[in-house]
Amino acid sequence: MKLVQPHYQEPTCQAALQQHGLNAFDDWWTREIDWFEAPNQRRGGWSGVGKLVLPLAGQPALTVFVKKQQNHGRRTWQHPWVGEPTFRREFHRLQALAAAGIPAPKVLMYAESLQAGNQRAILVTENLHGFVDLEQWLPSLLKQPQALRRQYLRAIARQIRRFHDLGWVHRALYPKHIFVQADDITAQMALIDLEKARKSLGAWRRARFDLAALHRHTEGLADSDRLYFFKQYLHGEAFARPLSRCDKQLLKRITQRSKR
Repeated sequence: MKLVQPHYQEPTCQAALQQHGLNAFDDWWTREIDWFEAPNQRRGGWSGVGKLVLPLAGQPALTVFVKKQQNHGRRTWQHPWVGEPTFRREFHRLQALAAAGIPAPKVLMYAESLQAGNQRAILVTENLHGFVDLEQWLPSLLKQPQALRRQYLRAIARQIRRFHDLGWVHRALYPKHIFVQADDITAQMALIDLEKARKSLGAWRRARFDLAALHRHTEGLADSDRLYFFKQYLHGEAFARPLSRCDKQLLKRITQRSKR
């Protein structure tokens, strides 16, 4: 028996997808894609992501990332046995960020299917045109004059703070999951891979968890720039104010956690 769950498709891209016969769940499931790497086998199932370039008549090609998974769920109190597909969680988080005006990949399609006892999910997002991940961009950032480098750091710090102020903790805030688009003045930032993100009631907990991960994976950044980033994250325009005792304690916790 096959059961297809509610299907979301971004209205503005329906015509483009229809040009390539990508309408129903099975159209996407059976479509060959180039995996970035072999699908991840865990949680009793598998999950993978690939890239698909769709030529369009009279328009630039549409580049999308296609995530497919089968029996790859996370157990929650609402889904204690089979678990909730991790892509469903990511889909809802991406939609929440879009509603809040925080840059993130645009969802073009999301759907689930239950077939012969296998729970399947597909998430399709549009390529972030002009963005590069922070892991690749970091060497270039380190070579920038201090004033410009700090303009970029300020933009990234404030976007992460906006994300945290929504009550979310990313839980995998590595440079490869932060995409940046920079010009000669400032930078825009977008977050990807939100399937591990969850709500967290504590502002300290959100900062300690995510900023420690980012701190640990940004080798080469000077201590003075790290402190500038931290102050921008905490106080924005008022970054010049001295760190309070609580601020210093939080910075200490972040530094300690980053060394684990």
